[in-house]
Amino acid sequence: MPRGKKVMILDPSAFFRRTLKEVIHKKVAQVEVSEAKNADQAKTILKKNPPDVVFFDIALPTENGIDFIAAIKGLVPQSRVVILTGHDSAEYESAAFSNGADYFLSKQRSSGFHLIDVIETTVLSSGS
Repeated sequence: MPRGKKVMILDPSAFFRRTLKEVIHKKVAQVEVSEAKNADQAKTILKKNPPDVVFFDIALPTENGIDFIAAIKGLVPQSRVVILTGHDSAEYESAAFSNGADYFLSKQRSSGFHLIDVIETTVLSSGS
């Protein structure tokens, strides 16, 4: 791997961010993980330290998460966007993909193995 990968986790839950960060570090070597609890923090990270992969929940406190997918792609077009959400309806999934998401996973219905596959696929194949 030519350089360490950069991942951002955007989720209002500190517990979820911490847990996902631990899983990422266990599965992928040389990865830098930044955390944001809201869209404002995420925008700062996206501008200052653009990630290769963004994992986020579309249920954001002050921003429409579906619209924020397009904002991420506008700031960091090459980043992979992985939605991990409790809002797992077909309408949200369709809207997420229409706005540029690469993956859409339900926090309740996706298996841990599927999440691990997505982590390995997105982080290892992203960036330079």
